[in-house]
Amino acid sequence: MDGQVLGVAALLVSLLALLVSAIFAARQVTHMRNANYVPVMIDLLAQFRSVEFNDNYRFVCTRLPVEHEPTAGISGLPDDVRAKIYDVAYYYQLFAALTALGVLQDRQIIAVLRDRIVHVWYSIEPFVIVEREAAQHTGPFLFRNLEEFAKKAEKMPSATVDRFVRGLPLHSRNPLGGLQIRRN
Repeated sequence: MDGQVLGVAALLVSLLALLVSAIFAARQVTHMRNANYVPVMIDLLAQFRSVEFNDNYRFVCTRLPVEHEPTAGISGLPDDVRAKIYDVAYYYQLFAALTALGVLQDRQIIAVLRDRIVHVWYSIEPFVIVEREAAQHTGPFLFRNLEEFAKKAEKMPSATVDRFVRGLPLHSRNPLGGLQIRRN
């Protein structure tokens, strides 16, 4: 009888050791993923230090919808305006593509860039729609990753962004209640 108890105890200790090892392995994988994620984020976010980028962002979100009609799409705009749109929109589309590929985690990226992503998309959306319909060279997928990313970002509740800013976990009990942006 003592041998059976000892055998059961040894089995339980072995199972506990296996469970602890699995937990540590899972945490190590998460840490390794984050170790790869941080340098990419730092490099990509470095563009925010550029005055030119911030000026282009401001132009796209404030002046573009007021000063230009979307009737000719992006292709019909002056070269300097197109350059500003492409600079800003492709920058945010890069984040969208990297999250779609699983290189970056979308909840963290959206928490950092949420308002900007949504503002950029709604500012360029009428131009992109015309461009998709009219331009053979771009087809229906021009800025499609950015569009889908903006839709996700818009659905993220402000409380999630607030939790991120305060360094708390991003889990939210209320998955609804996203950002409200007026369309022009």
